[in-house]
Amino acid sequence: MQNDDLVRIGRRRRRERRRGGKALQRIRNVFLLLCAATILGTIALFAGAANTYGAFAEEMPELDNYRSTELAQTSTVYDADGDVVEQLYGVQNRFVVGLDDVDPTLRDAVVAIEDHRFLDHRGLDFEAIGRAAVENAKTLSIQEGGSTITQQLIKNTYIAQEQRYIPSFQRKFVEGSLAWQYEKEHSKEQILEQYLNTVYFGANAYGAEAAAKTYFNKRAADLTLPESALLAGIINLPGVYDPFADPETAKKRRDVVLDRMLEYGYITQKEHDEAVETGLDLSRGRVEYENDNEYFLNAVRKELAEEYGDDAVYEGGLKIYTTLDPELQQMADAAVDSVVDPASGDPSASLVSVDPGTGAVRAMVGGSDFREVKFNLATEAHRQSGSSFKPFVYAEAVDQGLSPETMYVSEHLEVPMGENAEPYVVDNYDFIERGPITLEKAMADSDNTVFVQLALDLGLQRVVDMAHELGIESEIDAYPSTAIGGLRIGVTPLEMASAYSTFANAGTHMEPYLVQKVTREDNGEEETVEEHRLVGQEALSRDEAAVVTESLRGVVERGTASYYHDLDAEIGRPAAGKTGTSNEFIDAWFVGFVPQLSTSVWVGYPNERRPMVNINGLEEINGENYPLDIWSVYMQSAAQKFPVQQFDTPSPDLALEVKTDGRTYVKPPPPPPPPEPPEEEATDGETTDGPADEDPGTEDDPGIFGSDDEQPFGGEPAGPPAGPGTPEERPGAARPAAESSPPPDRPGQN
Repeated sequence: MQNDDLVRIGRRRRRERRRGGKALQRIRNVFLLLCAATILGTIALFAGAANTYGAFAEEMPELDNYRSTELAQTSTVYDADGDVVEQLYGVQNRFVVGLDDVDPTLRDAVVAIEDHRFLDHRGLDFEAIGRAAVENAKTLSIQEGGSTITQQLIKNTYIAQEQRYIPSFQRKFVEGSLAWQYEKEHSKEQILEQYLNTVYFGANAYGAEAAAKTYFNKRAADLTLPESALLAGIINLPGVYDPFADPETAKKRRDVVLDRMLEYGYITQKEHDEAVETGLDLSRGRVEYENDNEYFLNAVRKELAEEYGDDAVYEGGLKIYTTLDPELQQMADAAVDSVVDPASGDPSASLVSVDPGTGAVRAMVGGSDFREVKFNLATEAHRQSGSSFKPFVYAEAVDQGLSPETMYVSEHLEVPMGENAEPYVVDNYDFIERGPITLEKAMADSDNTVFVQLALDLGLQRVVDMAHELGIESEIDAYPSTAIGGLRIGVTPLEMASAYSTFANAGTHMEPYLVQKVTREDNGEEETVEEHRLVGQEALSRDEAAVVTESLRGVVERGTASYYHDLDAEIGRPAAGKTGTSNEFIDAWFVGFVPQLSTSVWVGYPNERRPMVNINGLEEINGENYPLDIWSVYMQSAAQKFPVQQFDTPSPDLALEVKTDGRTYVKPPPPPPPPEPPEEEATDGETTDGPADEDPGTEDDPGIFGSDDEQPFGGEPAGPPAGPGTPEERPGAARPAAESSPPPDRPGQN
């Protein structure tokens, strides 16, 4: 029995071992299958990831090219004193700075609140990802992303703008994949620097530097601990934590950042408590531009945009150094406002000041209110110049060797314009006929008829060429009316100030400019993009320019500019210039200069050709009142910036001749003395009692003009004998117009 039992037990054990072995084999097979499945799944996962990455990699920028992809940066505009007057940016207001230019408290605050394991991970924080996955699973949506600073940087620089804020597993995968690669190629310092230059801080401030300027009006390098904590807290929800809109919520968020900084060891308990007790102390840092600067700055923006394009101007981080003198600009704006008030119906005014020695534009008033009217009268308004064009004709005369003593007859003028064409009719203001006068006096009195005759004698095209050489850039027609400012296109105040500056600069015209220099940072070094080089062109010799200036001094001392002003006394030094008024009082000018500054003033209605009559008690606005009033008020202050300097005087060696051909007037020679009668022979022994018979020729013959003491204009004859077309009137007397005849077209009346 015992043996049988042992046999049965042995068989049972063998059967059990066989069953156990099969079970183990099944378990082993299942395990192997699971391992194989896991391996295959992992391979499939990686293959899928590779395929996904490969699918998106073609659309992603190459990481190696990140440094060459420039961030949009704000451009800064400076005045001549080096002060910031404007910041130019498109969508993003940003100033790129190095990590050393960001205060350590801001660096620590951002890391503490945004990614406190930033220094430990390799672009992906798996703990944060796991936490976010749990929260997302609870809500069955993407509520948290677990994004690191590196992932945020990738999102801000590589992900398309329209896709950045759309929750997507696909986008998160792309961010994570690129962040992992990015960490391999860049140090933590580089990543943090780039992040602090790209992240949005609200209020259109991108990057730490723009944020510091926007909220505290200081550089990022100068931030304090509570200021840094406030900025770091804004990043998560800029609209919610906006300290300008909701300071209480922003302060609570700031204190949360301070708590995190304390928790992670960035600050001490004492630093934390002191920071929590401080207020927000905000200071809006955006440059508030003076309205009077805007026309100048707008001209700068347009000039640079035409040369470099909008992207460079508004996103290129340029430093633009202009010629704007802030003191002169303020004086110019005040002078204009003191005379005209367009809001009450007055005409508008424009003023431009140019440095004759360089061509630098120092002040520009292009209108009364840039917010209402963007059109720049100083650079874009082409208006009739009136008699302020006459110095260009005079300059051509001097350049051709004519003496200011050359004479023409001031009288009603009809210029033939060809067969079957009406003659060009010219009269002086109020139909005055002055008779024979010199060019110098014609300039002082602004005589239209003399200057038209002079231009015809000089050659109209040569007059046009001289105007261009002096500084007028607008197209000018070689037409008789051009001589007195009747222009088809017109000129701008900038052109006129520039052209007159040539007289002040001894006959050399300096190209006008508004931008002195443009620079930008390249790899931490300032690189010059553009720097103005002085460009001068001689239009007249020094002596010739001095002759023209003497004639314009005559306008100020005894001509049209002296009717209501004593400019020399008002500004405290010698001045030269010329008035100008277009037909029907539509445009009024005064353009004048001292040796260091040339200034033009235009007055008129910018949107229409409207006569300026019956304004504020004045029958008419012309070059002698409003424009000259503005010029005087402005120069009374502006001239004080410069030492008193006398004008050049022409050399006695300058050879100028009195013109006697063409349309000039030539004094008739005095009549020859009558022949003396033969002496009568006395009879022998006879004597002559009493005085001899009077010889009619022995007395001084006063001639046809009377005695020399009675000759007008310093001994010059008053005019030719009366004849057809030459009414006998005293010099300067007005010739009444027939009541039935309309007043003639009189461009350039004064």
